[in-house]
Amino acid sequence: MAVLVCRVMKPPKKKTKPIDPALILAEAMRLAEGQLLDEAIAALEKADGHVECDYRRAGLLLARQRAPEAETLFRRVLTAIPGHLDTMVGLAGALVAQGRAAESLALLEPAAQIQPQSGRIHYLLGIALEEAGRSQAAAPHLAKARALVIAPAERRQLVPYELYVQLSRRCNLRCTMCGWEIWKDNSGFMEDAVFERVIAEGKASGIKTMHILAGQGEPFLHPRVFEMLEHAVAEGFQVGIVTNGTPFTPDKISRLSKLGLAYLQFSFAGWDAPSYESVYVGAKFERIVVNLKAIHKALKDTPTRFAVKAVALGDWEVNLRKTKAFLASIGITDVWTVPANNFGGSVQCGSLSERHGIWSLKDIDHHRLMPCRLFLKAVGVFCDGTVTACGCYDSNAQLKIGNIMDQGLGEIRRGSAYGRILDAFRNGDVRDIPMCGKCDDPFG
Repeated sequence: MAVLVCRVMKPPKKKTKPIDPALILAEAMRLAEGQLLDEAIAALEKADGHVECDYRRAGLLLARQRAPEAETLFRRVLTAIPGHLDTMVGLAGALVAQGRAAESLALLEPAAQIQPQSGRIHYLLGIALEEAGRSQAAAPHLAKARALVIAPAERRQLVPYELYVQLSRRCNLRCTMCGWEIWKDNSGFMEDAVFERVIAEGKASGIKTMHILAGQGEPFLHPRVFEMLEHAVAEGFQVGIVTNGTPFTPDKISRLSKLGLAYLQFSFAGWDAPSYESVYVGAKFERIVVNLKAIHKALKDTPTRFAVKAVALGDWEVNLRKTKAFLASIGITDVWTVPANNFGGSVQCGSLSERHGIWSLKDIDHHRLMPCRLFLKAVGVFCDGTVTACGCYDSNAQLKIGNIMDQGLGEIRRGSAYGRILDAFRNGDVRDIPMCGKCDDPFG
């Protein structure tokens, strides 16, 4: 009698998909461009040990103020590629961020010899020398770094290449991260004649990018905002806009989807009524979430990039994590998360840097003043035509440099008012410049 031998058949092993570092890098860079730095770091961890992925992850960790982890990865990359200059500079940055300036000098001094026109190397070397007690040796390196940052603007003869435009001075909220307490006025809309001049001057200056953003004002309160946006887009500008999302109705959202904007940023932070309404004072959470979902849906299949600009105070990292989790629960993952800045010194947030005498949520002690990049690349135009050197935070024209109804943008920027501010940045001392002297943006 034959004996049947039964064998237990094991299920075939599931094949694991091999890791493709190139795809991981591409995905991580896409996430990083959208300010999703933590997500980009997590993506790169999947290719742990791949030199390029480790290098990129180290840079992102440093940007997230996780210097010890960045140091470990930079050292790993240098073991694989000894003498790699960018990695040496990255490692030096991680050491400086940890207050270990003396250790970074052995990396930065030869790097400055190899790349004498690198602003970043001179900047880090200046900080390292200063914190190592060699202030006299540090000064020329910091001056060189500032000069290298300014040089591209001077090669353009100071003509700006971006515009920040205030269509509405009026705002309907009193957000805690905003400098509304110092506003001198809360009324006024840009008239058509001024906007036409903005369009004409922008085109004459070769400007392609127009941000509808100012230190004060909700643009969608303007009664002709849609006509103005349509006009700017038709004239060839890449137009982006930031809104608190309150003025929208279904009809306005439908019209918004047809504008062809480059981007729309929806300012939002919170995960329930108390957390949201304590920051966006005057708005209602339930109403805003309805608008948020509707605008996200309306722009989904359009060229307009929709993103939530999540800015928070207090325990900001925890708050932003909760905000992102809430937004993900309603299908929104494109979130630009930033700690609140001090609005040119008008908002006291975070802690006081004893070294710089400036309030900030950022750790700026191991940074030094550098020329503000927004100041170099753009101007702000108020609704009455006043031109300010700071399109982001200047709500009261403290940094007025001219009026677009009287002069061209290049002429304004080459004038004495702008020149005074530029020279202050060049010399590394803006204490006598309104707003700039207390702003935390030029640090870090």
